[in-house]
This record gives sequence, structure tokens and C-alpha cells, in this order.
Amino acid sequence: MHAPTLSLSLHLYIQFLDRFLAFSVINFIQELISRIWGSLDFIYGVRLSFANINSNCRMKKNPFFLLFFIVFITSVSSLSSHSQDQSKFILGEDSLGHWRNGILSSSAAAEAPGPANDPSSTLVLAGSRTRRLDVLNHFKRYRGGWDITDKHYWATSKAKNPVVLKGYASFCFLFSHVLQLGQDEFHGEAIETLNYVVNQSDYTVQTLINITGYLSLAKSVNVAQVFLPSDVKDDIDKLNVDLANVAGTLRQKTDQNSQKIRTVFDAVRSSMIAVAVVMLLVSLLGLFLSILGHHNAIYIFIIGGWLLVMVTFILCGVFVIINNAISDTCMAMGQWVDNPHAETALSNILPCVDQGTTNDTLYKSKLVVNDITNIINGFIGTFANSNAPPGVNSNYYNQSGPLMPYLCYPYDSRLQDLECPSQEVSMANASVVWQKYTCSVSESGFCTSSGRLIPEMYQQLVGAVNISYALQHYAPPLLSFQDCNFVRETFRIITLDHCPALEDRLRMVNAGLGLVSVGVMLSLALWIVYANRPQKEQMRWEVKLEDVRI
Repeated sequence: MHAPTLSLSLHLYIQFLDRFLAFSVINFIQELISRIWGSLDFIYGVRLSFANINSNCRMKKNPFFLLFFIVFITSVSSLSSHSQDQSKFILGEDSLGHWRNGILSSSAAAEAPGPANDPSSTLVLAGSRTRRLDVLNHFKRYRGGWDITDKHYWATSKAKNPVVLKGYASFCFLFSHVLQLGQDEFHGEAIETLNYVVNQSDYTVQTLINITGYLSLAKSVNVAQVFLPSDVKDDIDKLNVDLANVAGTLRQKTDQNSQKIRTVFDAVRSSMIAVAVVMLLVSLLGLFLSILGHHNAIYIFIIGGWLLVMVTFILCGVFVIINNAISDTCMAMGQWVDNPHAETALSNILPCVDQGTTNDTLYKSKLVVNDITNIINGFIGTFANSNAPPGVNSNYYNQSGPLMPYLCYPYDSRLQDLECPSQEVSMANASVVWQKYTCSVSESGFCTSSGRLIPEMYQQLVGAVNISYALQHYAPPLLSFQDCNFVRETFRIITLDHCPALEDRLRMVNAGLGLVSVGVMLSLALWIVYANRPQKEQMRWEVKLEDVRI
């Protein structure tokens, strides 16, 4: 085998593969294979060339190129005749001559021309593609072609940013902001509604606890060594146990349900924030990687982007479920307002207080108030307004002056509300009126001035009145607990004030999720297209016709 022929074949084939790697134009191979198919010398050269290309192109480290090249070789036979004409233009007969018997023949007409000294013959690479605005030259058109050593070329390369790709990336940013804004408003409205329900429950529990506390204080009422009857004290103890159980059950149910609802809302909010942030990062990094043409990295982000799109669709489904649940809850609350005493699932959210417990509490509270009023009025009639002679009566402490007014009974014998007579004082102003009847006291405990009460007695009376007033104040709300009016009012306010806002926020979140999903899908498609665009301006070869001579 002739060494010059082998060397020439090897040189031509390596030069061709360099062009192929630069252009990625598969049509160039067809003409070459059709010409050298019968040449054993060239086949031997191809074998050696592949060994060099394997080391130069690092095929072992880049299996995608090897797979692409194999697929290309198998599809050469199906190429059209149009590609042959293009091959002749690049590797044409006018430049390289004819193949005869495996060697390149020469003639005067086929002799390769030498380098020309005429400046007009300079070849401008990728001239039509690189004719772009030059930001370094007052935005004039760049006409120097592909030249990686020219700063103006790089300026035009950077100036040719993918406007559509940036536009979709901007839309992703905007949609992510809409999504974030919608979920913030939805989360705020949902938590506000939940807090309103919890506050109503806490108000009920606190009312029951206050009644329990004041009933316990009523057991300690002591006015001139006069106490409540022992049977009343026993009834208070039993009632306090029932009230504590009711308050504990109500608080437990409310806390459990509110914690579950809050956990769901917080989890949804965290996932929405994570999706919005990751969407922004993926859109931004995908935009930069697409512009820079990092194929392997952009494929990873494309896969991640599709996963995010899947996550957004899953979140859309989650919010559809939440939307249905909220709409159903609002409708159920509206129906329950019309039928408050029916046993429904809403009792787990904000249950009504047991009717038997409320009745017993109301009865005992009114009874204790009247008993305390009896103790106070008994003291006023026996001690304060008495004119006992000194020395022989224990009720004497030198009281004198105008008689004290009695405390009016808030309830009659049937424990119905009773109006206060004008000559008596109510529990609301008793402490102020009675203070005028206090006297100055000596060390021995007798009044030294006009008055019906010594300061110690006055404090005992005021303490008893305050307990009665507190029971009278906290007992009426139990009627609303008994009738479930407070629950009805709570659900009515939620239905009118909170439900429309929640549904609006949910629509905004769903719209944001849908827009983000569509925006990311379009961005992914553009990433794929733009990352695989022809990179003609990055060709790293130069035509050297003087090397192709016979």
C-alpha cells in the first residue's frame, strides 16, 4: 500500500471530520463515502482516522456524539441528491479533483488555488448571521463575521439575546409574583377566619371559667361572720366540676381542629412559597444556560422544570379540593344558622354548650346572687341600720347618721329579672353609695365620726357585691350558649364576611398556579429550541486551500 496515498487519505478525512464537528452538517459525508467506497486504501485511512478522532473528540467520555454518529452513518443512504450538490460546493470537484483508483487525480483545471493577496477575496464567516447591532459601535451593524478575537463580535453575540425567551421568563417571574401574592392573601384570610372561630371558642371557655371562679369566690363570702348556707356551697362545688368538664371539652375540640386546619394551611403555604421560589430560580438559571448554550446543564433544568410543572398541577388539584371544602363549609354554616339545634358535623368545629349544664349554671348563679343579697341586706338591717345601745349589744360600734339603703334583689323568688326600686341601690353603684356611710374608726374599732360602716365592714360588703355583680354579668351569656346563639352569630359572620374573601383568594391562587404552569412549560419548550439552535458563529475552523494541493 502506497504511503503517500494513505497519508493523503488520512489527511483529507481528518480535515473533513474537523469540518463536520464544527458545522454538524451531515450531508458532507455522503459525497465522500460515495467516492471512496471502493477504495481499500481510504478504508484503511478511515480506520486510523477513527483512532485519532476517538482520542481527540473523547468519544468515550461523550457517548451522545458516538450514538449520533452511528445513527448518521446508517441514514446516509437515504439522503437526497440535493445534499450532493451542497457537498460539491464544499468538497467540490473544482477544488479537489476526481477520485480515480482510490487516489486524487489532478489537472490544470482542478489544481487547488493558492492564497490570494487581494483583500476583496477575504471570506467573511457567518456574515449573514452575525450582521447584528454592535453595542460598542453606537449600535451600528457588525459586518466582520465570525471572529472570536474581536470584541465587537462578542458584543453582538451578547446583544442578540432571545427576546421571546426572556419574555416568557419575565412572564414566569410575573406569574410567580401573582401566585405568591394570592397565596399570601389566601393564607392571611384563612388564618383570620380560623382565629375568629378560635377566639369565639376561647370567649366561651373563658366565660365558663370565670363563672366557675366567681362561684368559688362566693363560697368565701363573709360579712360580719355570716356565710352562705352549706348546701349552697355543696351545689357550687358540683357545678364547678360540670363547668370545668364543659370548658375542657370545648377547648380540646377547638384546639384540635384549629391545629389541624392551621397545619394544612401552613403546609400549603410553605409548598407554595417553595414552588414560587424554585420557579424563579429555574426560570432564571434556565434562561442563562439557554443563552450560554450549556446543553447538558439545561437538560437537567428542563427535567426539573417539568417536575415543577407537575408539582404545580398537583397544587392546583389541592387548591381545588380546598376550594370545594371551603365552599361546602360556608354553605353548611349558612344552613346550620337556620337550624342551629340540629346535630351536625359543625359541632366538632364550635360545639354548643350542653343545655343541662347551662340551665344548672344559670339557676345556681342566680340563686347564689340572691343568697349573697340576703346576707348583705341582713347585715345592713341587723348591724348598720340598728341603733343598739352601747355595751350590752355586740352589734354596737357607735354607728350613727342616716340609714343605709338596702341592696336590691336582681331576681325575684322565681329567679326572674326584677327591677330595682328607687330607694334601694343596685349592684352597679352600691360601692359608691355606701362609701358615703363609712366612718372614721378608733383603735378599739368604734366609729369616731358619723357613719354606719367601719372600713372593714365596707370592704366585706363591696367584696360580696362584686362577686354578685360578676355572677350577674357572666350568667346571661350562658343563655346564648344554651340557645347556640353565639355559634349561630359566629357562623353568620363567617358566611357573610369571610367566605367571599376566601373564595376570591382561592381563585387568585388557582389562576397563579395555572399561569405559572403554562409559563414554565412554554419556557421549557423555548429552552429546548434555543439550546439546540445552530451555533454557526462558534465555528473554530478556517479554510486553508493551500493545504489541499496535489
